Amino acid sequence: MALGPSQRFLSLIFLLIGLLLVYNPLTKFPYTFCVIIVYVLAVTWLSKNTLKPLKFKKLNLKALKVILICYVILEVMMDFVFQPVINRIFNEPADYSAFSFIEGNKMLYLTWLLYMWVSAAIGEELLFRAFAFSQLRDVFNKRHWVFVPISAVLFSIPHLYQGTAGLTMTFLFGLFFGYIFYRFRNIWINIIVHGLIDTVFLTLSYLGYLEFYSLIW
Repeated sequence: MALGPSQRFLSLIFLLIGLLLVYNPLTKFPYTFCVIIVYVLAVTWLSKNTLKPLKFKKLNLKALKVILICYVILEVMMDFVFQPVINRIFNEPADYSAFSFIEGNKMLYLTWLLYMWVSAAIGEELLFRAFAFSQLRDVFNKRHWVFVPISAVLFSIPHLYQGTAGLTMTFLFGLFFGYIFYRFRNIWINIIVHGLIDTVFLTLSYLGYLEFYSLIW
C-alpha cells in the first residue's frame, strides 16, 4: 500500500537523521555505529512493528554460495582491476595511511577486527543498504534500481579522508554492495561479504602490506 505524503516525508527524515548520526560529535569510532545500529533497529521496529524491511533472512546453503561467489569476484576485481586503474587515473593511490598504526601490533589488529565487524560490516550495511533502501522505498513508494547509486554516494561521503582515489573506490564498493542487496535482498549476505573484504584489508595493514593498494597497471 502506497504511503501518504506525510509518511513519506517522515521516512526521509528518519533516513537523514541516520546519516547525520555518522557525524555526531558525541561519539567516536566504534561507538558511533553502535548508536546507529540501535537507531536503525529501533526506528524500523517502531515505525513498521517488524524488522522485516531490513531483510534479515536465513543463511541457507544457497546464500552461503552467493556469499562465496560475491566475495571472490569482488575481492579480485576491486584489488587487481579497479584499484590499479583508479590509481592510474588519479595518479595517486588511495590514502589508507590511517590504518598503518596497527602494523605489527597483534592486540590492535584483533581489536580493530572486532570494531570493523561491528561498525563497517554490520553498522554500515544496516545504515547504507538495509535502512537506506527501506526508507527510500517508502519515500518513492516503490523499489527501484536507482537506490543502488544513491546508497553508494551516501556510503562514500564519510570516506573523504581517503583522498580522491579512495573516495572513488568506496563509491565503487558501494555500487557493488548496493547491487548485491538489491539482487538478493538478504542483509546477512552484505554483512558477511563486507566483513570478509575488510578483514583482508586489516590483515594486510597488520602485516605491513598497505602498499599492495598502490598498484598501478
